[in-house]
Amino acid sequence: MIKVDLKILVLIIGIFLISSYLIGCTMNKESSGETKIFEIANTEEVFGKKDEEMVTVRKHYMILNPPKDLIQLKELVEKYSKDHPVEGEIKIIDGKNRIFYMYFYRESKDFPRDWQPDESYMNTDRIEHHKHDLITSIIWSDVDSQKEYYSYDKSKEGKVIKRMHFIEDQLVE
Repeated sequence: MIKVDLKILVLIIGIFLISSYLIGCTMNKESSGETKIFEIANTEEVFGKKDEEMVTVRKHYMILNPPKDLIQLKELVEKYSKDHPVEGEIKIIDGKNRIFYMYFYRESKDFPRDWQPDESYMNTDRIEHHKHDLITSIIWSDVDSQKEYYSYDKSKEGKVIKRMHFIEDQLVE
């Protein structure tokens, strides 16, 4: 009787360890070193005053495992922008032009991939509090469709080490 219970106990422990291992592998699949871009939920901003001609659209994205090379980083977000156009997502308002900002952030200890804005009573954590993790951006408008790209190499603390500015494919500076 004790031998049977011992075998069952070993079997249960074995099943638990194997399932824990498989769950761990599945959860770590996203951080396997592959570069991935996704929109940060609940951070899109669309605003403009009634008497102004412009409507501002800001969208925020996370880049997992971004390239260190700033030209490659620019090319990555350029391709992402072409593959995921935001112009069609935001309707055109009669008589108003739109200006678009796409901001791309790196993952960090203070800004994890599952980050969400927090406006609770005792704590406020907004997207603008994470500018030190902003590594690249794109700006353009309905009036001037030429896209401007800014790419940054930053220290872990957010200090800019190197910056590159492009207008379309032309390096500016």
